[in-house]
Amino acid sequence: MESQIEFAGLMPHAPVLIPSVGGRTFPRVQATAEAMDTVARHALAAHPETVVIISPHSPRKLGSFGLWYTQRLRGSLEQFGAPDETVDLPLDRAFTECIEVEAGLRGLSTWRITRRELDHGALVPLHFLALRGWDGPTVIVGLDMPQEGGLDEIGQAIGAAARGLKRRTAVIASGDMSHKLTPEAPAGYDPDGHRFDDAFVGLLRKGAFGEISRIDPALQERAAEDVVDSTRVALAASESRPEGHHEVLSYEGPFGVGYCVAILYEREGNGAPEGAPEGPAGKRISRLEDLPEVARCAVETRLGKGPDAPPFFAEGEAAARAGVFVTLETAAGRLRGCVGVMVPNGPDLVRETWRMAVSAALSDSRFPPVEAEELPGLRFSVTVLGAVEPVASVAQLDPAVYGVVVSAGDGRTGVLLPALQGIDSVDRQLSIAREKAGIAPDEPVRIKRFTARSFKERPDGPHGGYAGAD
Repeated sequence: MESQIEFAGLMPHAPVLIPSVGGRTFPRVQATAEAMDTVARHALAAHPETVVIISPHSPRKLGSFGLWYTQRLRGSLEQFGAPDETVDLPLDRAFTECIEVEAGLRGLSTWRITRRELDHGALVPLHFLALRGWDGPTVIVGLDMPQEGGLDEIGQAIGAAARGLKRRTAVIASGDMSHKLTPEAPAGYDPDGHRFDDAFVGLLRKGAFGEISRIDPALQERAAEDVVDSTRVALAASESRPEGHHEVLSYEGPFGVGYCVAILYEREGNGAPEGAPEGPAGKRISRLEDLPEVARCAVETRLGKGPDAPPFFAEGEAAARAGVFVTLETAAGRLRGCVGVMVPNGPDLVRETWRMAVSAALSDSRFPPVEAEELPGLRFSVTVLGAVEPVASVAQLDPAVYGVVVSAGDGRTGVLLPALQGIDSVDRQLSIAREKAGIAPDEPVRIKRFTARSFKERPDGPHGGYAGAD
């Protein structure tokens, strides 16, 4: 019988991914939040009749999987300082009861979670789904104790319930990666934290889903992760079918905890979300000199309430992955916005530029959001970063050639691009980078450098045109 699982995704569950909780630190996880919105759009584009969340933070009992069984699925992020961030969804009672039956057929024990508020493992993914309009029947599945087994079987029970009810279903695994990436991480530091994250993300990128169950349990424990079990359940529910689409959308660990966002399974033929291009459609972008056109189009499109994805197809140089900064300036040369990423999250430079352009125009906290009537007077530039490398001394810096990354021990980081007007000394460059990150002049820092290529619009070209690389 054909599976009814139309979509499976992975979302982290850190409350800081929601702006009202993250506050001033939210820009540091904005890439993850945007990737979660992408998962929500794709999940709902599959037109599910039921959404199933696998939460590692739901209450647990020895030897048994928990199934939420309340009339409404309710909760808020009040304990994280955001009481207005709430979820209130109907329970899919028939689906939940069907999972109970199917689990029993597979030798599994289940128990009903009643009279409790939802945990943040369920709340955070549901927040992003609700923002995209989800208000339908929902199921929340909790896990048994670590290393007790039964993960594939409970996933198979979810898939069987969807088939038995003929219910189009989207499954979301909730999970964070290692909690030990830095000395300031919540669980302390362990170098194996990065080793686990690299291995897990690598398997997702390759689609080597069967190998996830063979990750060393001792490594999982040292990494202090809670992502493997929920991901295995979601993959088993979707039957890990190779013909479907899978993609890692984002990975970062700005607070010492790894956040990975991924599409685990998307049925071929479901199509992209409304307004997004399907496949290699639209203009082909192969030259880096054309990226300013992509940036301008992104902002014009967003201000016109158009699609969230670029109507371009990346090839050649533009199909590479690299860090990108997008800068907006007035005709008089005054800065109007600049946002970027050092580590790429998108699959190519076109999508990275598209995302950074929207952030530069609308989310640079130093400036009010750009208005549509401003666009004709603004000039766009796109900077593509080279490799980032540590420096042994400031003698290895040159503001005309290298940009800098200045980092304090607690993760505060300031970035400054190379060849900026008015910055003609290393001391000035480092001072501004410190100021941007709120790092005092006498605080010890780590310094890295990078090269970059910048591409600007021409003032006399259509929509500014481009002036080529600096």
